Amino acid sequence: MQRMISKLPPQKALLAFEAVMRLGTVTAAAKELTSTQPAISQHIKNLEINLNAQLFNRRGRLLAPTDTAREFYQTIAPLLNEIATAAEELRVASLSSNLINIVCNSGLAHFWFLPLLPILQEKHPQLVINISVSDFAEYFPDRALRLSFGQFSDSKHQHRLFIEQVFAICSQDYAKANQLGLHSTLADLLAQPLVHLDTSDQRWLNWQRWLGGQNLALKKTESLIQLGNYHSVINAVLQGQGVALGWQCLIQPLLNRQQLVQVTSVEQSREDFGYFIDSELATGEGDRLVIDFLKQAASQQ
Repeated sequence: MQRMISKLPPQKALLAFEAVMRLGTVTAAAKELTSTQPAISQHIKNLEINLNAQLFNRRGRLLAPTDTAREFYQTIAPLLNEIATAAEELRVASLSSNLINIVCNSGLAHFWFLPLLPILQEKHPQLVINISVSDFAEYFPDRALRLSFGQFSDSKHQHRLFIEQVFAICSQDYAKANQLGLHSTLADLLAQPLVHLDTSDQRWLNWQRWLGGQNLALKKTESLIQLGNYHSVINAVLQGQGVALGWQCLIQPLLNRQQLVQVTSVEQSREDFGYFIDSELATGEGDRLVIDFLKQAASQQ
């Protein structure tokens, strides 16, 4: 009898396919899965090979699902949801009332929240913290605490952590090699490859809007490297691939260690945008302990 594992598609390929079908684009799937567009595309190819079926028609960078893909998705989506629900119910049933469910923006998680986690656990060892990392907190309606980025509101459930403050950065070695520093002009920057997040998410300041704040336009002839998440952006910059925009609250430790340096003195802030905690579904004492801890940590940075 053929083993179950030999019948099932690769898990990562299946999840990549589900995310692309549900969200509509490889870019959105990469963001949700905290991956990259090339990795998601490769998972899709692997799934097509495994199933011996064409799931997408490729039109440049766009993937158009075939009828086979739609039928396959309609079959597996409810099953995956049932598995996810059953698994979550078991987790909740086996954990104490001190379980804290958190979904955190990927950049904030990698550069700020996860480094704080050992301190939080040492201070409140009774808490069991379940973290999901995603730039799309709205896809996690069951999470009591959501650490998100976006426009601030006056809601009593929103707790502000950081106001958006953005400036240009590059690696220490890249700055030396290209004679960049606080003295550099915006024209000096535009002569460099520019690295940033994919521009389809309108919440973020990107190069176009950041330069627009200085009454400059990004020309099509200038090199722009687009990546799916902020962790990938910073890795590319640390590898010397160009200049990126830096959110001060995220990259301050890297600036302190001189792994990154600010280039040009131009900074742009948006007082009505930034990182915040959404606690609308938070009702427990443990939730309040985490909120107080994170607000204090943000105020001390």
